[in-house]
Formats: sequence, structure tokens, C-alpha cells
Amino acid sequence: MKEKEAEWSLPSGVWAQTDEAFVLTRTALDRPVSAQIGVADMAGLVGATFDDSTPPRFFPPEFSHSPSTGKSLRKPSSGVVSGWAPPSGNAPVDASGQTEVRGLRRTPHRLRLQDVKSRLPEADPDDVMEMPPAGDYQFFSTPLGETAAALIAFDPTKGTLFAWLPASRQWQPMEGVGDGLVAECELPHHAWRAEMAKSDDHASQLLFVPTEAGLARIRPDVASLTYEVDHIGGGRAVGAPVAFDNRIWIPVMAASDEIRFIGADPHGAEHIDVTLAAPAQTAFDLSQIGLPVSYHRVAVWGCKNGQLRLLKQADNRVSASFEPWPANVVPHLDYGSPYLSRSGELWQACFDTSTERYVWVRIDRVQGAPVEATTLRLCSGKLNFRIASKTSSPPWEEPEHSNDTASNDFIIPLLESSVGEAVIGLRLASESGIAKAFESRERVEYTLCFEDVDSEVAFSRAFAPEPWRIRLFIHNGTLWAYHAQARRIEGWRLA
Repeated sequence: MKEKEAEWSLPSGVWAQTDEAFVLTRTALDRPVSAQIGVADMAGLVGATFDDSTPPRFFPPEFSHSPSTGKSLRKPSSGVVSGWAPPSGNAPVDASGQTEVRGLRRTPHRLRLQDVKSRLPEADPDDVMEMPPAGDYQFFSTPLGETAAALIAFDPTKGTLFAWLPASRQWQPMEGVGDGLVAECELPHHAWRAEMAKSDDHASQLLFVPTEAGLARIRPDVASLTYEVDHIGGGRAVGAPVAFDNRIWIPVMAASDEIRFIGADPHGAEHIDVTLAAPAQTAFDLSQIGLPVSYHRVAVWGCKNGQLRLLKQADNRVSASFEPWPANVVPHLDYGSPYLSRSGELWQACFDTSTERYVWVRIDRVQGAPVEATTLRLCSGKLNFRIASKTSSPPWEEPEHSNDTASNDFIIPLLESSVGEAVIGLRLASESGIAKAFESRERVEYTLCFEDVDSEVAFSRAFAPEPWRIRLFIHNGTLWAYHAQARRIEGWRLA
């Protein structure tokens, strides 16, 4: 709606028009656009349309034609904008219900690289970004309308957010407004994850992260370089959040060694609590905890001495319980993700100290008998690797044909696509075995590899300490790789 000659109030914000030029002055959340954001950055952030002039003139994304000339306007070519929540790009939470398993190293994004068969590990990446200020970051790609997405770097250990300005190619800090700043988080790197949902007014995305003050719900407004946050739960988060039963659940430590599960409505302020008392014989040992996994009627947080569990009952209530691991079984919660079988069973990699064998324990339902495996297999979800050979067969079954037993190389799967059998993996060499390699803090050589049903290609080679701490993320049609000790963030275009 055109309110007056020089101003347009639109879903994307308030735009000022001067001599046929349009500039965003207030965001969709009715905040002033930051002075740090130039016209070209603003256009990239909101997906502005533009004409054929040099330099181009920008128009609100709602405009398909110039209001003065009637000529068609061009749209930014950012491809499909679907968003990314770290670490593995689960789809945004949808109130209509969740059917896909969440918490594995699986993403609904396609992972095939452009020109994949011509890639070489020595070649330069397709694109690079400067690193954010010193820290250890997770990355959100938050959709802004249908043609644009904003990239946000978030450091859980400091509670700080930075926005990427696409035209000036720099990071700018985001400031908290209203009630304050995001609380810090002390969860280990391998146990951290987040969820993302669209706000009720569709003007922004909501980010849900674990903190020392409970579940933080963050509403970023990138064009103003600000955010709002509120903390839900009133206690320290002892695990990461996961979407389950149309809510976002997180375990927090309550008084008297009790665990409170907070179930937050992703689109509103209402939340529910489910309390779990400490077991009669032993206390919760949360010194080691893994990523939560939710599937159908169950959500599970594996920890050192058992599993924190939520179960949706037949009467639609959600109940909480604690299930100890079988006798002599120690979980390996930092070795990839659980395995999702073809029949929908979820299995966790563990070690039996009495037999000194790796075993797999079923976690989607209580089952006491572990299944023995001959070797350690690293898993991303439905796919797993026997040393360097990809397979979708159960990790306790040996493949009929394998010729890699004499190799010192092994692959850590970092990210698996749920469309097809594409996986991005990390190839390392270790003479002392996979488990010993995970204990090393030395700087080592690694290779990033792409593999699907008809291609197996190494596309990047570098050196880093603990390279398995690499975070992959997808933003604007590009696969990016970030490591806190790297000099830059590198990207490869997706097909």
C-alpha cells in the first residue's frame, strides 16, 4: 500500500523513494536500518529486485515491475531459500508435525557439488569468507522472504551474534535490545545443536539455543543489526534442544538433582514442564552428553550412565524417564551420530568393557541386549563407514566385499543428505586406529570428500587440529566449511 508519495510500507519494511531510487529505512520489525549497512548490503539481505541500469537501482522485493516505467525487474539468483539450523541443517520446525528423524548428521538439502567430477583437492574453493572475530561459531542461514537469506554466526560460549554483509563482505556485531543478551553455554562442541522456526507474523525466524539460563529464543533483525531474546526454563541447560511433538524440548537442571524438560511452543510464549526425578540408586551423570535424537514418539539424550527419554503416551501426554545403559556398556557419544536402520530403528555406538568389543544399543525403545560389532563404524545417520568404505548396511554387519583393511585411512562422515545417498566426509590417516585419532590434539592433514552413488571425489585438502570439529553449513546455494583454527571460511557451489 502506498501511504504517501515518498514512502512505501510493505511486508519487507518501510521504503523511502527519492528520484526513482528506493532505500529501506525501517525493517519488517519496525526498527531503523543500521547505519553500518550500505544500500547494496541491504538489497542482498532482503532480496531486493533491481533494474538493468549501471549501477543497478534497487526496488522492494514485492515489486516485479518498476512503478515509474512499468518495465520488468530482475530478481536475485539465490536459488531455493530453505534455511539452515546448525549443526546439520534440519528443516525449520513446522507446527503441522515432524516426521523426519532429528538430531542425526542428516540434512534435507541436496549436497551434490557443481562440476563434482572435475574437482581436485589442491584446487581453490569457489568462494571464501573472512572469519568472524576470534571464537568458536555455529552458523544460521535465516530466510528473509522467498529470495534471500541472512547468514548469522553465533558463538555459544560467549553468547555473541554477528551478521554477514553480502556486498561489503564483512561481519558486523548484532546488539541485544529489550531484556538483554544471550546467556552463555558450556555444552561440549559435539553435543551442541539448535532449532529454528518461523515467527507467527512471518517477519523473521526464531532461533532456539541452549544456555546456562535455559532455552534461549532469539529473534534476529539483521537489517537493524539487533536481536531480541528471552530465556525459558529458569535453569542450566544440560543438553541441546530438539523438536518433538510440535514443541522444542530441552532438559534443564532443577533443584534436588531433578531434570526438568521444558517444552516450548515454537511460535508462542507458552511452554510446559515435565519433571524427572533422579534414579533411586544413582544420580544423573551428565558430565558426558550427546546430541538429542527425536523420532516419532520418542526423544532421547544419551549421557554417560544412561538415557534421558521423553515418550509420547497413547493419551497424548509426554512422560519422562531415565534408562541406564546395559551392564559394562560405555557410550561413544562423540563418534558421529546414531544409526537409523531401514526399518526405522535407532542404534547408538558403545563399547563393552567386559568383552572389549564395540556394541550397538537400540535407543528408540528400551532394549537390553546390545549387538556386537567387529570394528568401530562411524555413522552419519543411514550411512556409515567401515574404515573408508561407505555402506548403508547395519554397522554390526561386515560387508561382503571390502579391500580397505590394510589402509591407514579412514573417513569421518560429517553430513549426509536425506535425498539420495550423498555424504560429505573427512578423510584422515592414522596408524594407531580411529579411537586413538580422536584423542589427538595435534595438527594433522585432512581431506574433504564427496561421495554418492556414482561419484567419489576429494575436493579440499588442508591441515588443522581436531579437524572433526569442522562445521559445514549451506547458505545461498553454497556449501561452506568452518574450523575455528582456520584462516578463512571456504565454500563450494552446489548443483
